Amino acid sequence: MTPESEATNPTPASTSSGFESFVSTLRPGQIALGLFEALPDVLFWIKDRQSHFVFVNRAFSDLVRRKPEDFVGCTDRDIFPAEIARTFVQDDQNVFDTGKSILNKMELVTRKAGGIEWRMTSKVPLFSNDGEMVGTSGISRRLDQREGHPLPAPYRALSKLVDFVHDNVNQTLSVEQLARQAGMSISTLERRFRSHLGTSPKRFILHAKIATACERLLHTPISVGKIAASLGYHEHASFTRAFTSVMHMSPTGYRKYYRLKA
Repeated sequence: MTPESEATNPTPASTSSGFESFVSTLRPGQIALGLFEALPDVLFWIKDRQSHFVFVNRAFSDLVRRKPEDFVGCTDRDIFPAEIARTFVQDDQNVFDTGKSILNKMELVTRKAGGIEWRMTSKVPLFSNDGEMVGTSGISRRLDQREGHPLPAPYRALSKLVDFVHDNVNQTLSVEQLARQAGMSISTLERRFRSHLGTSPKRFILHAKIATACERLLHTPISVGKIAASLGYHEHASFTRAFTSVMHMSPTGYRKYYRLKA
């Protein structure tokens, strides 16, 4: 930038007072909530001090197939698989503990139906008028290798593995098979999954299968035994144990409970 262009393009610091003066004349909430409702590819949310959702925009609610009002009072643990929700809650806690924002963090978001999206997420602390930290707010933008921010190499490799798991969820998958698919040792695979997804490859495979099982239980008339077999479980009992360990209810109980709520 030349001196001439610097002179004709004021820095944000030199215009901040005018910005604050203008914003102070506006009715509260007009800019943020209105605009974030108009952005279909950007998730926006507000949480209180206990990480309960206070507000989500339509893009967020559509991602997990819920109404925006259904989020109020819920935490990430009520919305997402436990292993992934844990990382979201830990990030909230880090913001509370440090008072500092988390900016442009790569993370994986799992849809209600079992699909996945890579996103660039930022979270900021929210303060009351007397300076007390009362919550957090965040935005998350979907990433695509063809547009916007490209996925870094480690994430591209992991994204392919995640796609491989979902594409082969009907097969019997093992950690050894994923390691061979990725061309890396089991220890490196374990380290990558824990670093980037906050879970182990074994648990990720389990959650992918259970997410698919939930969809089939709710949206098909297929028996529990056949669903188990379709996901590579050779014994009905082992499938029931696996399902219960994740969902905290049996497959039959899940089907009855959520069909009644539908």
